[in-house]
Order: sequence, then C-alpha cells, then structure tokens
Amino acid sequence: MSIRQYWFVLWELTKRELKRKYARSFLGILWSCVYPLMRMALVVVLFSTIFNKGIEKYPAYYFVGFLMFEFFATATQTSLTTLKDNRNLLIKSKLPRELFVLSRVLTAFVNFLLGCIPFAAVVAWYRARVTWYYLMIPVVLLLLLIFTVGMSYAVSIWFVFQRDAMNIYSNFIFILRFFVAMFYSVEWVADGVKWVIQHNPLYAYIYVMRQCVVYGQWPETMYLVQMVAWAFGMLAFGILIFKKYENDVVERL
Repeated sequence: MSIRQYWFVLWELTKRELKRKYARSFLGILWSCVYPLMRMALVVVLFSTIFNKGIEKYPAYYFVGFLMFEFFATATQTSLTTLKDNRNLLIKSKLPRELFVLSRVLTAFVNFLLGCIPFAAVVAWYRARVTWYYLMIPVVLLLLLIFTVGMSYAVSIWFVFQRDAMNIYSNFIFILRFFVAMFYSVEWVADGVKWVIQHNPLYAYIYVMRQCVVYGQWPETMYLVQMVAWAFGMLAFGILIFKKYENDVVERL
C-alpha cells in the first residue's frame, strides 16, 4: 500500500472516530466549540476574584492552557484502548497498527482546532496585537502533536500488557492537570513546585503559546529547547516501544 493510500485510510479512520464521538450528541461537532467556551466561562466566574487581578488577560491565559492540555489528555487517553477497540480490524487487515493510534490523536487534534475558534474570539475581545510571533503557532502545535503521538504510541502498548493502565493513567492525568499552571501563575508556587512545573513538557508548549499569542512576547530559549527535545525524544521512545512489542499485540488482546 502506498503512502497516499495510508493517508486515505488514516483519514477514514479519523472520520469514523469523529462520527462515533458525536453520534448521540445533539450539538454534534459544534460541541467541540461550545464545551471549552463553557469551561472557560465557569472558571473565569469562579476564580476571577482570586486570580484575575494577578494575571493579565486571564480568560485567554486560562483558555490556552485548557485547550492544549485537553488535547493531550484526550488524545492519549483514547489512544490507550485503541488497539483493543480495533482488535477485529487488527486481525483481519494488514494495515499498519500505528494508523489506529494516529486516528485517535488526529480526532483529538480536530476537536482542538474547533476549540480554537472561540479562543480566537476571546483574543480578539482583548484586541491582542497581531505580531510576527504568531508564526510560532504552527511550530508549537506541530511539536505538541509530535510529542502527543509518541506518548500515544507508548500508552497504547502499555494497556495491552497491563489492563490496570487505564486507572493508573487516568489518575496520572488528573494529577498532571495541576502541574501545568492552567489556572494560576507559576510565580505563585514554592520554588520546588515551580521547578517541576517549568520542566513539565506540557507546560513548555502552553507557556510558549501564551507568550506568543496572548502577550505578544518572545519566550525564553529554555522553553523552545524543551519543546523540541521533548517532542522528538518522546516520539523516538514511543516508536521504539511500539515497534518492539507490536507483534505481540494480537496474542495479548
């Protein structure tokens, strides 16, 4: 099968995932726009009196963190069970197993892009100045996508060999949510916690996007290096794990 045919199959698998996700939803795919906007409104109402005075453009600040973290969390959590969910196709077809993981990641990425529509409206509300730093947007998103693909490869194999992986990973994501400075400033926490957050790969992507889009500033070099290193390091790790154990997948399922 040619590379072009693989792309066609990947897109068909992604469309199938999107249809499955919104099959019973009244709003359908529009929910991807409405849900993050509702979450932002709720958080802003709840925390505006606490955080708003200390964080400039707080709704946009929160929105960036929420959208990017939710993309990563959704992509990796749905990828966790993708090999099990597609067991029959894995057995009956000769399609590369990576395609099933990639379709889950791509589905989450489409939802993320839809969520960026109301985010753009929030940024416009604050009359954020459009600068050349906006050119960093596709770079940050591509690196985040690469990082997420690598993580998704690894966790999909992990679930095949360890069925408790779902519970373990769900709790990991829950805890991780509080270490990306989504709704608070990293400057407000103790030095030890601050160090952990600043070396959290997800925080690097969120921070750079905030600086470039919300505040129109160039981020520190440390975070740019982290983005690249984490993206390709995790992709290499994910591919290594996936290739090492993919032949044992069917037997384990």
